[in-house]
Amino acid sequence: MKKSYLVICIGLLVVLILLTGCGKKVVEKGIEKEMGGEADVDIGKDKVTVETEEGTVEVTGTDNDEWCQEGAEWTFTSKQPEEQGDARWIIKGLISSGEYAGLCHVEYTFESEGETGKMDYYFSEDGESGYFEIEAGGQKIKQEWSNE
Repeated sequence: MKKSYLVICIGLLVVLILLTGCGKKVVEKGIEKEMGGEADVDIGKDKVTVETEEGTVEVTGTDNDEWCQEGAEWTFTSKQPEEQGDARWIIKGLISSGEYAGLCHVEYTFESEGETGKMDYYFSEDGESGYFEIEAGGQKIKQEWSNE
C-alpha cells in the first residue's frame, strides 16, 4: 500500500504543480522531496514523464495556460513493474460560493492494486493553500493545507 500511496502522490504532485504554472526544476524538487530520492522529469506539450528508481509515471492532459479551466483533464498511468495504477483529474471549475468560494475545484479519481478512491481538491490560484476531501476504503477525510 505504501508504494500505491507514493505512485498516487507523484501523479497528484505533478498535476498540481503544473496547474499552478511551475517548471521542471520545481516539479523535480517536489517529487524528490516526497520520494526521498532522485527524479528525472520530462515536460512536453501534453505529457509529463517522471522517472524514479521506483519506476516511471506518465501524466497526459490538456496543455493550457488558463488557471482553473473547467473541463480540462489529465490522466495518469504508473508503469512500475510491481504496481500498476491509473488516475484521472478533471477541473470542475472555480467555486463561487460557500466554504470553498474563490478556489479551483479538481476531482481526482484513482485505481491501484484493486483499490479505488476519490479526492476533491480545492486550491488557491497561487497554489499556496487549499483543502482536500478524500473518499477511500469506505472512509471520508477532510483536510486543510497551506504552504505559508
